Amino acid sequence: MHVFNVHLGTGFLERRQQARKLLSPDILHHEELRGPKIVAGDFNEWTRGLASRLMGSTFQSVDLKKLLRYRRTYPGVMPLLHLDHVYFDDRFQLQSFRLHRTREALIASDHLPIVADFSVMA
Repeated sequence: MHVFNVHLGTGFLERRQQARKLLSPDILHHEELRGPKIVAGDFNEWTRGLASRLMGSTFQSVDLKKLLRYRRTYPGVMPLLHLDHVYFDDRFQLQSFRLHRTREALIASDHLPIVADFSVMA
């Protein structure tokens, strides 16, 4: 299993370049990565930009609209934007998903942590 925690840049062009690199044979499509993959983190896209479209064409994504009342994760104290995403390949099945809302989480980061539980399908 391979888990990637990403933080894409805030600049539009920088983020597009990072998304292409992430999905290249150098990283996510590297020939030696044969196990199932999860990619999660701050994609810095509050609209459906190139990174979201590219990730969505390769991986499944956690549909926050179906799972949560509020899907925004940033800023943690009073979330206004949905910047954080979880993508996974079809060898995983999502079991549960939640935002971790605690005082400690707000001290640790300016984003609400996302928690996803998966099972690996045979």
